[in-house]
Amino acid sequence: MTTPSLQIAVDRYVRALEVSQRLIALHPRTAGGSGNHAALAPAIALSTIGAFEGFCEEFLANLLLLNGHGYAHVAKAVGKMNNPTPRQFATALTAEVPKVKTSAGNGYSLQVWNIPGVNQRPATETIGWSDILTRADGWMEVRHCLSHGLVSGWRSEVWPAPLKGTGAVAARDVLRAKAGGKHSMGLTGALSCARLYYYPAQHLANLVAGFVGQQLSWDSAPDYALKKAD
Repeated sequence: MTTPSLQIAVDRYVRALEVSQRLIALHPRTAGGSGNHAALAPAIALSTIGAFEGFCEEFLANLLLLNGHGYAHVAKAVGKMNNPTPRQFATALTAEVPKVKTSAGNGYSLQVWNIPGVNQRPATETIGWSDILTRADGWMEVRHCLSHGLVSGWRSEVWPAPLKGTGAVAARDVLRAKAGGKHSMGLTGALSCARLYYYPAQHLANLVAGFVGQQLSWDSAPDYALKKAD
């Protein structure tokens, strides 16, 4: 039986993120129409969120096993994590390591692309923990719309609102506004999505590892640079 390891969960997460890195490398990052390259944006978002989901499940499972919980308890706890966001991951970790609640996001900030209005150009901005969690929630709605075929994601479209009564952040709230009530993702949106899931995952995992006396290595992890290197 394999010994539970938080580092193994990190290593597998980083491996899963290799796909999104290669997708990003395929994009020309030039102004104007990007043709078939436009399909890379939704693929990057789906890939990074999917990798995050797998990481959440494995990291939490290994944490619970390390803390002496049985497999039945682990299966029940992990089974509750349906399409987890960074907010839900933090909640699940807090249930096992209460110090996470008061430590997560303290002094933490992240640089992302902003959310441009109609006829506005994207620009980078730095946001705090609360905004990070809210925008990540919105990108989960983006994933739902893409996964269920409600939109294609590679062009400007009308994005549907969340199901009535769910209280979820709308997908269109994190997307670039276009004329006629449409919104688009673009590579800038996909890069922000990747950063909004990967970096909080790293932050939370490092916190937990510190609380249980471990140290994690992210040496091979991506940085999801907002701009192409010169």
